[in-house]
Amino acid sequence: MKGLNGESCAEAVRSSIKPGEKLSYRELYSRTKSKGAWKESTLQQELMALIVNLPPARFHWEHADPFLMLNQDGTYELYDPARHPITIG
Repeated sequence: MKGLNGESCAEAVRSSIKPGEKLSYRELYSRTKSKGAWKESTLQQELMALIVNLPPARFHWEHADPFLMLNQDGTYELYDPARHPITIG
């Protein structure tokens, strides 16, 4: 399913968060949901697939191109290899 502007769910997630910005799940969900009619379960799975530091996701969604960092406080931000630790998986 494509979003309101023809983007994929992953593209809508990426355009919903700016570099250096940290968002809670609800904030990121709300921003992304406003860009398309994805089901909550679809968006939840997409977010898991896009997390760089979630190694099991690499096996389940092996073709995903992750770009989100999930912080210890539960916030999401764009992964920056210059600032964030190297991930395994």
